[in-house]
Amino acid sequence: MADLLTHVAVANLCGKTSKDARTRTVFLVGTCVPDIAYKGMHFLAGSPTWLAEPSHSPLPLMVLCYGLAMLFGLEFRKRAFGALYLGGLLHILLDLGKSYFGQGVILLGFPFTMDRVELGLYRPEQAVFIMAGALVLFLLTEFIFRKTRPF
Repeated sequence: MADLLTHVAVANLCGKTSKDARTRTVFLVGTCVPDIAYKGMHFLAGSPTWLAEPSHSPLPLMVLCYGLAMLFGLEFRKRAFGALYLGGLLHILLDLGKSYFGQGVILLGFPFTMDRVELGLYRPEQAVFIMAGALVLFLLTEFIFRKTRPF
């Protein structure tokens, strides 16, 4: 979860389009769901990597977000599902750009194919510099939106 700050910073910027604070918060949580699911299955449950990797795939993510949305009240459940799922898809989109040294972990076609995809736009060790930029993005977003919409 070294790039968690990057995910949250970009989600914070995208989430500012919603006027509902609950939806924004759930969207931010949704951005963390793929990594939490992956790390939970891989490290806490001791499952092999190949079993945890589908957490970064659209179809299993949809099922996971549907299950998580059931934790919310009936009147908010549809919006919670949408926010969780869109946040998770944003997470996958950001991870798609990372280089995994030719061993990508994004399984876009799972369960129909186990082909892994990566764009290789940046290497994992460059995440430190990206995180610094993400922190600046997060702070600027908060500063600007708190000046324009103080709620």
